[in-house]
Amino acid sequence: MIKFGITKAAVLIAGLSAVLALALPASPSQAHVRRVDNRTVRIGSCRSSGDFAICTASGSTNHPLYVRVHVEASPNQHISGAWDMTCSKGTGAGGTQGTISGTTPRAKRLRMPFANPDSCVVAADAQLSGSGSIHVYLTARVP
Repeated sequence: MIKFGITKAAVLIAGLSAVLALALPASPSQAHVRRVDNRTVRIGSCRSSGDFAICTASGSTNHPLYVRVHVEASPNQHISGAWDMTCSKGTGAGGTQGTISGTTPRAKRLRMPFANPDSCVVAADAQLSGSGSIHVYLTARVP
């Protein structure tokens, strides 16, 4: 079984930093944003299947009130994973990161680096503890 560790977190953070460098100068394309309800948008999604399946969802959003990572599996089972968020406000930027684990379905509200950011780039991954299919997606509550 593949386990998450320092190397996995470092790769996730490095990748997210590269995405942030490319994403922040221009506004994110609305073609990749799907409205879930009148104030919640899906900003990233991935699907995978197999033994110990893993996938990484990433996306960006403007002016999020909060961001959540959602993990679903079939059959339901224990998952483990990590997330990373980098946000900008004015000329500054900050980041947060953490882990996610538990039994599916699982949703976790992510800790933001500060209130009322102008934009955020988020990545989250999760891995099944056994065999099956996994769906990881990110949602953001926006004004």
